[in-house]
Amino acid sequence: MDCRQLAVALGLEAVPAKVEGVRSKAKRLVARGWLAEERPGAFSPVAGRVGGS
Repeated sequence: MDCRQLAVALGLEAVPAKVEGVRSKAKRLVARGWLAEERPGAFSPVAGRVGGS
């Protein structure tokens, strides 16, 4: 999903400020191993990652 789609799926408006906030959070989840960044701005869940904290 791209960040615009993620923002809408989370119930946020697809305005630049909200989309940028989602992108920032998604980048942090990539750094923590929860998401994979397929290409700039496109994220997907990491295969094999299941729940937990």
